[in-house]
Amino acid sequence: MKFLFICLSLSFWGGVSFLLTGCTSEKTHKNNLTHFNVSATYSEKEIKLEEVADIEYLQLEFDDDFLYNEPPVIITSEKIIAINHFNGDILVFSRVGEPLSKFNRRGNGPEDYPNIDRLIFDEQSDEFFVKTGNKIAVYSTSGDFKRTISLFEGAYFINEIVNNDSNTLLLYDDYNVYPTPFSLISKTDGSVVGTVDIPKDKKINILFSQTIENNVFTLRAPAYRIVRHNDGFLLTDFSIDTVYFFSRNRALSPVLVRKPFIQLMNPVIYLNSFVETENYQFVSTITVKNENNQLPRMYLMRDKKTDKVYKQKITFNDYQGRVVTLSPETIANTQDSKLGLIVLSLVELQDANSENKLSGRLKELVDNSDEDGNNIYILLHFK
Repeated sequence: MKFLFICLSLSFWGGVSFLLTGCTSEKTHKNNLTHFNVSATYSEKEIKLEEVADIEYLQLEFDDDFLYNEPPVIITSEKIIAINHFNGDILVFSRVGEPLSKFNRRGNGPEDYPNIDRLIFDEQSDEFFVKTGNKIAVYSTSGDFKRTISLFEGAYFINEIVNNDSNTLLLYDDYNVYPTPFSLISKTDGSVVGTVDIPKDKKINILFSQTIENNVFTLRAPAYRIVRHNDGFLLTDFSIDTVYFFSRNRALSPVLVRKPFIQLMNPVIYLNSFVETENYQFVSTITVKNENNQLPRMYLMRDKKTDKVYKQKITFNDYQGRVVTLSPETIANTQDSKLGLIVLSLVELQDANSENKLSGRLKELVDNSDEDGNNIYILLHFK
């Protein structure tokens, strides 16, 4: 049975206020909402990464049996998970980088995955959920097959799917396969057990497409509709201007409004929600136009004490002159909104070290790395 968790009607930014009616919504006064003007011009402000996070460096151990060529896809309180998409390996490391286990069920059998579209890990049940095509295959961390979860016909195009609680997965479906874009599905059989009914308007195209000599050329940038935040998630439908907080008890409340009205923008600028620390909110905006064969991004930060917004310039002590950015992308691979990940290429670090730009623990790791060793990751424990 499907339950309707949220009922609300919304009039958009431009002069009419929110109306939350008759359901489980948490009331949030309009004056308490965060506001971002995505088309304004902002001055740059430099801060130190150490101001907003405690820094932990991590380098996964090099092992001929644990080969991978991409950053970790999942980081939890106890484990780090990587995928070797080339051969289908799923690799499990400890939080200090030691190899623990790996498995590979690539194949076309009923208990296999032909490819890995999405990987979700439930640390509580110690289960992997491998979305592949129109199903989710569930395995133990050692690769033992447990069950298959059947999805709606057409679910190949699910944009995002995350671990919600012990019983459900939360997904975003941009192709109207499910009853509403945000749905909760059972971890047991894939049935829809609830929906999150966020208002929506005419669909916004966040891809830039251009035809050149009868060939379609498409540009895309990261889009985050589901972002971990405190004890729940920030939910965004790019057709409207409001970001909502969806709590663990399934209450919904507006937390951020962007302007100008996205339905009237040309080119469109969409906002990828935010990451929050004690004193700042960090966001990214994407402009849907071709600029040097990519969609231009802007990284902004709001000082919560002064309510002023700046362009980010974030540096850190152990790498002279290196600038990093913070946004929902920073926490996309962690299971905790207070834990971020930044990837530093070992080749880049070795060059910087030869120019005496490194110091502290980072220099020590680079000095002791093999020439072709693994990249180094910064784990950010946000304050």
